Amino acid sequence: MLKKGTSKSALMVALITGNVIWGGTVVHAEEPSQAFTLDPMVVTAQRTETRDLDTPATTNIITEQNIKEAGYKNVFDAIEHQVGLTSTGYGDAGQDFGFSSGRTVIRGYDRGTLVMVDGIPMNLKNYNSLDGIPIDMVQQIEVIKGAAGTLYGSEAMGGVVNIITKRPSGKTQVKVKGTVGNYYKDYGVTYSDDKFIVSASKEYSNSLKHSNAYPEGSSTDWWVGKGQKNRAAIAAKLTDEIGFNFIYQDGNITRGSNNDAKKVENKYTRYDYRYDDKRITTGLTYDGKDNGIKAMVGYNYRRTEGYDFAAATPGPVSSSADLSSYIGDIQKTWNIGKNTLISGYSLRRENYENLVAKANKAHRTSNAVYLSYNNVFSDKFSATVGLRGEIIDDPVKSERILNPQFQTLYKINDTTSWYINIGKAFQMPTVDSYYGKKAAAGTLKPEEGWTYETGIKKIFNDKSIKFAVYHMDFENKIGWSAKDPGTGEQYAINKGDFRNTGVEAEFSHRVSNKWRYTLGVGYGNPKVKDPSTKNPQWVQDDGRIDISASVFYSINKLTSGLTYKYLGDREYYSGHDIPSRNRLTWNTSYDLTKNDNITLTLNNLLDRDNYSNRYGNLDLPYNWRITYTRTF
Repeated sequence: MLKKGTSKSALMVALITGNVIWGGTVVHAEEPSQAFTLDPMVVTAQRTETRDLDTPATTNIITEQNIKEAGYKNVFDAIEHQVGLTSTGYGDAGQDFGFSSGRTVIRGYDRGTLVMVDGIPMNLKNYNSLDGIPIDMVQQIEVIKGAAGTLYGSEAMGGVVNIITKRPSGKTQVKVKGTVGNYYKDYGVTYSDDKFIVSASKEYSNSLKHSNAYPEGSSTDWWVGKGQKNRAAIAAKLTDEIGFNFIYQDGNITRGSNNDAKKVENKYTRYDYRYDDKRITTGLTYDGKDNGIKAMVGYNYRRTEGYDFAAATPGPVSSSADLSSYIGDIQKTWNIGKNTLISGYSLRRENYENLVAKANKAHRTSNAVYLSYNNVFSDKFSATVGLRGEIIDDPVKSERILNPQFQTLYKINDTTSWYINIGKAFQMPTVDSYYGKKAAAGTLKPEEGWTYETGIKKIFNDKSIKFAVYHMDFENKIGWSAKDPGTGEQYAINKGDFRNTGVEAEFSHRVSNKWRYTLGVGYGNPKVKDPSTKNPQWVQDDGRIDISASVFYSINKLTSGLTYKYLGDREYYSGHDIPSRNRLTWNTSYDLTKNDNITLTLNNLLDRDNYSNRYGNLDLPYNWRITYTRTF
């Protein structure tokens, strides 16, 4: 059933593609032939439903069907395969080791992506680790590139990712799933009816003798021990207007070095750590059917405890901490003829407490109001002007900021649009960066700057083309100092100005009901200028070449596909150039019966030593997984 008040354009797309709409989110039908559309609906970019063709920003939409066909291991894996994403992890698929966190990086700007779950911001310490989001609970992922500080506030420097979870559809069923592989296994169960979806799973990872490119890319020969994770999730449709989600994960993993990893003054330095991690993301959402009001309250929590077993006095590591945030947001949409006005208020409180040095704790509170006005001048041309005012109560230095945004959309014809997107973004130092080197932390300046972008989107027959040109111009990029010679400590500093000018192009073609493929190519020049050096020069800060490709074939009960991600011309770090990354995955799914499915996933088919970050951490070598799913 379609939501009352659904726009005509949304209704048209739903009828054409076989989708249904619930609570402002497109919910795709499960058949492959219906799940693929060249013009999906987008919710995140303008806080209201618009067709991609009518959205004045560069977007990537990843549906539940895309995830299933590609065999993505988790949400991080799905996102980083998109063009323009150069995400970083400390191992395969965004592996975390305590607060050495994997994170989504848009257009080369590290720690500048705001990630949300159903519109609830989940960043903590400016990190957006995605490890705790169950992939089986994801309905759609929307990646919006370009500064989005007007609608979403701090941390949306490079863009926004919104992970939209599934909602009860009225069909009662139980689904059980099990996976085995040479490095990984899991099993889980999901129950759903017209009010609830409940999911629980357990994951195990095997040990890895060499997890870093030693000695070429790392001075330490790291190993990774066995790990396990427990996940639980609930999605509830409390009423036609009120939804609820709850996502929980706990787990642990060990990491260390071989005895001959590092030799200093004829003595070997050994590392041996265990990391315990607990996470919660939860919230209530309200989507008024007739009053134009949307509201949300949310809560994020992460507790990470690290233990050093190789230290002179074994015990907790100094970075062990409790992090949490409370979020509230309410917006009202007014339709003024053909024009639209959105106004809203946001509240966020972020808390930090060090579990070793209990006195090291702080909180930060942000209050913001925002406006976005879309004026439709004609059937072909519209413009959107936005402004966000934010008051940030900080433990060291409070801030008062204004983030403007300007967008235009020109419909060349019914299948072609040209847009311009200009926006300002702003990001505070992490709430815990005031500890360690307090003198240095007191001098930290917020990151801020502008993104300028223009692009064309075109759909013709069974093909679509997206092309964008962008320029990012930010000040005070925060990074890490060199190690203190006496203590070996690093601390946060402003590394300097950041620039990136680039182009992105993406082509999709549905050849037939059986074949389709997508090719994305990006080229940028991300660089930073460090003012602390004697002769400041612009230095490359991330990879320049980005290629993403996929091809899928479906017939009867079989679906098979190849996905490929390439990062080339990467940065120079610690005395060497970071090697190119080539990741090729083959995924094949076969329906044994209407209730039974078996899937084979082959990862890193080229068996490359793929650097997952600049520090020499590696993806897994060639590995395989077999998954069996039974639906009752």
